[in-house]
Amino acid sequence: MRCERCDQGDREPVRRAKTAERDGRIAVVLDVPMEECPSCGDRWLRWEVASRLDELLSEMLAAGAEVATRHYDQRGAVPAA
Repeated sequence: MRCERCDQGDREPVRRAKTAERDGRIAVVLDVPMEECPSCGDRWLRWEVASRLDELLSEMLAAGAEVATRHYDQRGAVPAA
């Protein structure tokens, strides 16, 4: 599908990290599936991926660790070393 923002590239499936911060805590979810324009770098998440990502980030931030990471397809947050 053509990029709606720049109209210069076709969106490509990629996996990227997404982060969130709340009250001094940081959560990082790795390997989040999305589409990206190779020309302008704009990214798109499918609705079900965005919903799941929101759940994951909220769980991780509520867990109490200062920094937590996990893979999108993995169960359970892993506090950073």
